[in-house]
Amino acid sequence: MSDKLWAGARVHLTEVDPGTGALCGNVGLHVGDQESLVRDRRRALAVALGREIVWMDQTHSTRVDLIVRGESAPTLAASGEALGKPMTGEWGPVDADGIIVDARDWQGAPALAVQTADCLPVVFSAASGQIVAAVHAGRRGLLGGILEETARRIRSLDAGPIDALIGPAICGRCYEVPADMADESEVLMPGIRSVTSWGTPALDLPRAAASSLAAWGVRVDIDERCTLEDADLFSYRADSSCGRQALIIVPA
Repeated sequence: MSDKLWAGARVHLTEVDPGTGALCGNVGLHVGDQESLVRDRRRALAVALGREIVWMDQTHSTRVDLIVRGESAPTLAASGEALGKPMTGEWGPVDADGIIVDARDWQGAPALAVQTADCLPVVFSAASGQIVAAVHAGRRGLLGGILEETARRIRSLDAGPIDALIGPAICGRCYEVPADMADESEVLMPGIRSVTSWGTPALDLPRAAASSLAAWGVRVDIDERCTLEDADLFSYRADSSCGRQALIIVPA
């Protein structure tokens, strides 16, 4: 997926850069990469997209924060705390796994980024792309309801339709888990249990997320690529020393 229009907004997915090594193209600061290289990549993304980007410090939580326009910087609506600006083109990180921006009265509002390497990256668009969100949903976050919480928060801002795009993640044929974890997850979210292509217990996060969002009346698109199967994408299951790609949404 390159930079493209979607649901009134723009979305962009970074991928593994050509070259050698597990971190080529990485945009994550927490994976052992050289910080200056990561900052350079993030700054280049902001220039290419024409917007500053808000990043998250993702911890597999179910926390979703609304970011509003402040006097001098994007600000967390709940606390009134202004975001930090560690480098040109970069805001944050926000201590959350979901962030929302309402750009209806905010020209040039920042883009939002979610980093993954097997977990679900999900972006949302409402109000013709003027309300957007970016969410990191691993197994814990998905089962904990982070996607539903994001949809609920967006609905509190606007009663119109909501679109969600589920980016590349590890698929239900590859996400092998212990049998007890598969059983427990199925109790919490019926339909999430799956079977790997080699016949062992698994979880299908993209399918379960799509079903859950559809039940909330959200229209869902899915990028069907599997991070474990696609060499252009980072996968922690394939290489635990890998980098992180980012799915970025730019508000209209």
